[in-house]
Amino acid sequence: MNDRRRKILKLIARVSIFGSLSIILYMVPGLQFGLPFTPGFLKIHLDEIPVLLAGFAYGTPTAVALIVIKSIFKLITDIPETMGVGVLADFIYGCALCIPACLIYNHKRTFSGVIICISVGLASNLIFSCIVGLYTIYPLYANIYGTQTIVNMFKVFDNSINSITDFKIAYEFLLPFNFIKDAIVILVTLLIYKPMRIIIERVEK
Repeated sequence: MNDRRRKILKLIARVSIFGSLSIILYMVPGLQFGLPFTPGFLKIHLDEIPVLLAGFAYGTPTAVALIVIKSIFKLITDIPETMGVGVLADFIYGCALCIPACLIYNHKRTFSGVIICISVGLASNLIFSCIVGLYTIYPLYANIYGTQTIVNMFKVFDNSINSITDFKIAYEFLLPFNFIKDAIVILVTLLIYKPMRIIIERVEK
């Protein structure tokens, strides 16, 4: 077996294993939950943990492949609910978090590299979630459910919000929600990365 074919088979195996873990984390009841200060459609989910683990261990291409795979799976279940808008949001936000973090970590595998990759990935995700959320995702949701329906979900918490592009949505809801979600994902990833990496290396040998 030549090196190219071996690399392809390894990539397929890794994507299959970590992709399955990601899908399980997405599908298991109770592993998606909301926060008391945000509308119900904003859910914290942990399926980005396997993406970060694989990206740190094997490189950014593996992380990107996983994001694509889990997005395709989500699309099958999401179309009846959000016409794919929810998957688009997860795809963009997942890329914004995982790609910068994995790129930096794979070039600087030190403690300072970890701090930098976490900081950049977190900042990238928060920026994208606000800008893309306000000016792309919520307008798409509004086309499906109606603008007033989306606005009313936020008015429950802040009656002064009258527009889906009101920047109050960003700093009152999106920033704190995504910060908490990313912090959970990053913290769990860092806690289990080293023992997972040791297990993976032993299995591959």
